Amino acid sequence: MTIAPRSGHGALLRAAAIAVGVAFAAAPLAAQAQTMGGDFVLAQSANPPSLDAMTSSSESARNINMNIYESLVTIDENVTPIPMLAERIETSEDGLSYVFPLRQGVKFHNGDEMMASDVKASLERYREVGATRGMLDKVKEIEITGDYEVTFHMSEPTPTFIEGFASPRAPAVIIPEEEAAKPANEIEFIGTGPYKFVEFVPDSHVTLARFDEYSARQDHDGPTGFGGKKTPYVDTATYRIIPEAGARIAALEAGEVQWADQIPVPAAKRMMDDPELTVFEARQWAFLTLIMNWQLPPTDNVDFRRAVLHAIDREEVMAIATEGFYDLNHGWQYPGRTYFAGDIGADIYEAPDLEKAREYLDRSGYDGQEFLILTDPNYGEHSRAAVVIADQVSDIGINAVVKQLDWATVLKIRLTDEGWNGWTLMQGLEPFLGPYGIAAKMTGDQPHQRATHPEIDQAYDDLITGATVEERQAAFAELQSLIYDLVPQIKIGDVGRMQAGSASLKGFKPFRAPRVHDIWFE
Repeated sequence: MTIAPRSGHGALLRAAAIAVGVAFAAAPLAAQAQTMGGDFVLAQSANPPSLDAMTSSSESARNINMNIYESLVTIDENVTPIPMLAERIETSEDGLSYVFPLRQGVKFHNGDEMMASDVKASLERYREVGATRGMLDKVKEIEITGDYEVTFHMSEPTPTFIEGFASPRAPAVIIPEEEAAKPANEIEFIGTGPYKFVEFVPDSHVTLARFDEYSARQDHDGPTGFGGKKTPYVDTATYRIIPEAGARIAALEAGEVQWADQIPVPAAKRMMDDPELTVFEARQWAFLTLIMNWQLPPTDNVDFRRAVLHAIDREEVMAIATEGFYDLNHGWQYPGRTYFAGDIGADIYEAPDLEKAREYLDRSGYDGQEFLILTDPNYGEHSRAAVVIADQVSDIGINAVVKQLDWATVLKIRLTDEGWNGWTLMQGLEPFLGPYGIAAKMTGDQPHQRATHPEIDQAYDDLITGATVEERQAAFAELQSLIYDLVPQIKIGDVGRMQAGSASLKGFKPFRAPRVHDIWFE
């Protein structure tokens, strides 16, 4: 496979693309003998901002939290919603109620059995602190209808509700009732997952241990997505925080870790010749975006935002930011997906228009204020993109300043109205799941562009309530048109992701977070 832009304007950039192959993790599990025991050490680039899974949509948190906690419903390998802690889902004919009979005998890590009271308390807490709490907006009431049953009463039929509710972006996990009474980030980290929390030392590591009383589903042959029948084989999983890619690679090659995330493309190509290592590729991993703060000048002015939109040369940004592993894609869904909205915005995306950018800049009344681009060094794509974007917009007279801080600090600052105008961010899970997560991040109740706009909110509401696929497609197309007009965010391109592991690691299969169950060492 050749890793290169699918559409290109520059022979030099195409020549710089890197050719790599793909090695996949394991043969079918039935053909291999699983071995219990061992310590699995993983390397990731950033601290988790929180291990209170409800509160964080960060990848660095999700990597860990999806092994500690579980939710009523989740997604399988094909991103289809499936029951997890719920035994099944019963939907009324009018779409106004969802009944969730619960699996019985499921234990929390503190030894208590999960009951309906825990589920209700957890979901009521999610309404208050959940990072994607808007997915429960159409739930009028959560009622306990049995010791092992809860019923959702909806304010109106919402055909897409279960798809949104299954999202692992900031999962609606179930925790003990007494923990659910606590504020955000003040809980004990107690879930129902196959691994339990042991220790978190910031800037060093997070350690999990196998939960020997884990209650696995028995209606699947094995794991699928974040659900199915999970089996914890390794004794411990330790996530080492190693911000520098070179240090992650060195630790992997030295055998200090058995899996590493965010491998630079040149290193991945070299590793493919090493029989002691396995390289994993995920091409459609994330959208690289520039999110705009609508509350702070100069980005409070739509014409200024439009000036930035037209000044950016996406191919140059992507080639440098991703080291050649990318696709150019104007859409806010991946091509070929159900909600890909055709050519909307393609004319703006395909090439910068500096003349039009300068016209918008003049119209905005811009008088030289700093355009603060917030970024972090933990994800190289973020920081490299910020530098290139700053250089490009300076060509039309914008006073761009790159503000680089550590990932955890960036996540705090972007929740405020001050200290940033644009934020470079790879959005991975949202487009992977479909249109709903990416659309939700444009709405006024999300802490991203720090703004609200009635047309965007209406398009989102039409999307999640549309009775047919065609109605929902039309709503998403309208949303994409609004994004290119009002500029809450700017799409730069599609980013791939390289990971690598020890050849002795068996059963590992890449997904949206590393699953530490159902892997073992040979």
